[in-house]
Amino acid sequence: MLHSPKHRVTLGLVACGLCFLANAAWSGSTDDWPTHGWRTSTPEAQGMKSDILADMFTDLTYREHSIDSVTIIRNGYIVLDAYFYPFRKDTKHILHSCTKSITSTLVGIAIDKGYIHNVQRPLLAFFPDTPPVSIAGGKDRITLENVLTMTTGLDCRDSYRHRWQGLKQMMRSDNWTRHMLDMPMIEPSGTRFVYCNGASYLLSAIVQKTTGMRTLAFARENLFAPLGIADVRWETNPQGIDVGFGRMWLKPHDMAKFGWLFLNRGQWDGRSVVSADWVDAATRGHIETKSSDRYGYQWWVDKEGLFAAMGDRGQRIFVVPQHDLVAVFTCFDAPRTPDFVMRSHIIPSIVSDAALPADTVASQRLKTLVRRHQAPPVPKPVPPHPDIAGTISGRTYRLDANDLGIQSFRLDFKARRDAAVLDYMQNDRLISVTIGLGDVYRLSDAPGVLTAFKGRWRTDYAFYFSFFEVGYTFFSKARIEFDDAQARVRLTDPQGGIIELKGTSDPGAKSEVEK
Repeated sequence: MLHSPKHRVTLGLVACGLCFLANAAWSGSTDDWPTHGWRTSTPEAQGMKSDILADMFTDLTYREHSIDSVTIIRNGYIVLDAYFYPFRKDTKHILHSCTKSITSTLVGIAIDKGYIHNVQRPLLAFFPDTPPVSIAGGKDRITLENVLTMTTGLDCRDSYRHRWQGLKQMMRSDNWTRHMLDMPMIEPSGTRFVYCNGASYLLSAIVQKTTGMRTLAFARENLFAPLGIADVRWETNPQGIDVGFGRMWLKPHDMAKFGWLFLNRGQWDGRSVVSADWVDAATRGHIETKSSDRYGYQWWVDKEGLFAAMGDRGQRIFVVPQHDLVAVFTCFDAPRTPDFVMRSHIIPSIVSDAALPADTVASQRLKTLVRRHQAPPVPKPVPPHPDIAGTISGRTYRLDANDLGIQSFRLDFKARRDAAVLDYMQNDRLISVTIGLGDVYRLSDAPGVLTAFKGRWRTDYAFYFSFFEVGYTFFSKARIEFDDAQARVRLTDPQGGIIELKGTSDPGAKSEVEK
């Protein structure tokens, strides 16, 4: 009941890699490249141990739907491809700040194509029609490279340490670009790394400004199409600029293609998608951060050469050139788990550059664990419904006018024992979803977006349910209290906001749901 971007918020290392090999590009035949799909292999055939990867499933800090997927590629082969219910293989997942690494790559492509001269160009030169109110503190000396490395010197205050205060202020402003350019300086540019989502947004604005194309359109033509990536979703700001810092959705296999591009220093099936010089510069640690890592051009770089695109709540694209390895994680909410299992299991599972003898027992154990986590959990026994469930089942409740555009709803508890059906009208569109009642999320397309719902009666008169978009990282809750012809709905959105609605049933009249 919350299918509205207005009520979503997206908040945007590991040691164990070795030195980046200067000529690490992989040269395979045309059929070897994963443009149209990845080849698969056993871990042992690629010099990895299935038993160590199987142990990873045991050691994952796993709670309900915290991990969505794990995909591991070595030598151009998928050796592990695991999906955790209710996430599905062909579902797009939000990348959060992994998007930043893609945005910076678009800057590199724009430089390769001559739209941008170089990274030393002053930031303000890209926006001559949006002069800042003041250039005090050396704002006119901020370069594109400072924006790429988050060393702008601007008072961003939009990391988790500031509870995303600066990000929220930018998103509430009438003009995001002007907001960023008017931001005061707190130190000279190039001095210190300060995480800044607004800087990543400016990169997208620069790509759009210099190429004359929407950033996503430029990306489709020059980055995604060569890699065989067609299914991309990227939200835009009110000024029509793709946000740059996040809010992009890709499938895990397509995330892996992006990592594989960088493992091969920008080369893809005989062509240069982005120059090797850019890849080398982007994945080199330019500035120390408060963690043990260094920061490149919107990439996190560990001191021994591994680099990663990193997103909030556990989204990761790890690239380990020394081992010809790419590992992709998508998560509902597991911010540290990917880093831990990379160090504790994935890297240690690599024991040879040559094929190992087949290990049938370990391989079967690994396959069993993958299947087990992909399947829905066994439903718990569903207690008897309260008497009021029979009274309200199938009855339509019309809601007072509200900002969500939800006009009416009805619940049906009679069709099946282990699930309820919720039908509701939102903005003159009928949406029907299934709510699991056995403590198992049930999946529905509503509308065109895969959603998961589960619920239960908490009292004799109050039905509670939670729901989320599969591939997203925040969920909402609802409570409906019934009093025969009256219904009081209380929604908690992903931002923690409370929305209260009132509904009335008129048994003698048909609502939009019934029509």
